[in-house]
Amino acid sequence: MVEKDEVDRLWKLSDKSRMNISLPKELAGWLDERASDSWKLDKGARSKEVTKILLEAKRISDEKI
Repeated sequence: MVEKDEVDRLWKLSDKSRMNISLPKELAGWLDERASDSWKLDKGARSKEVTKILLEAKRISDEKI
């Protein structure tokens, strides 16, 4: 599991290189269903959570290789 500290570290380092991504509607809905109410209102927290999910997916993918 990806640690919150790792997400925060990457978030701070990538301030200038951060990019906006579009998510498929189904994935955005899946994220919203699992989000707290305060998270839904905070775009920064939402972006960090997406970063965490993507890092976890990369870690799992790397382990399978």
